[in-house]
Amino acid sequence: MMTRIVLLLIASVLLSQSVTSSQRDQATAYEDADAYEVYSAILPFEWPMSAAKAKMLVIRIKTRAYEMCLRPNQEWKEMIEPAIADYEKQNQKTWLLQQRFGTEIPCKIVTSDEVNAAMVGHSWEGFYKTYPDSGGWIELSAVGFNADRTVAVVYVGHLCGLLCGGGRFHVLQKTENKWLPVDWKGSSCMWAS
Repeated sequence: MMTRIVLLLIASVLLSQSVTSSQRDQATAYEDADAYEVYSAILPFEWPMSAAKAKMLVIRIKTRAYEMCLRPNQEWKEMIEPAIADYEKQNQKTWLLQQRFGTEIPCKIVTSDEVNAAMVGHSWEGFYKTYPDSGGWIELSAVGFNADRTVAVVYVGHLCGLLCGGGRFHVLQKTENKWLPVDWKGSSCMWAS
């Protein structure tokens, strides 16, 4: 009898841990209006729109955290570090992006399953048949803001082929109700293939 009680207690603890872990892994709708303003400000300058002349943006539904590599120099730390700290906090969980992008061309939000289905046999040809004139797909992090929400930090990546893709962090400042890139000093990282 005592063994049965112990096993029930262990099962109960494991089940509660499983539920807690499952709840933590569930993504929540990303409703931050300021974040969508930031995305809308930078997407026109990303490769799919600026170089590939995409007629539709394909955006992965789940945010994706990228390891922080921005290191502002002393002059810029006070301005940028609070947004970096918030970036790290906001990206501890996965968010579900919503259809709230204010771009000149339409955006299609897709799941990983939809991308995988389009890339039959890991074929980019299949992807571009499903999403023609898209320039590949875009991955976005959640946006980090300073306390008064006038400085933003976000990572944007794009994948467009076997040896085609890139990604980088952006630092923006809200000036006269418009998000503009900051010409800050320090070190950053980016990738391209």
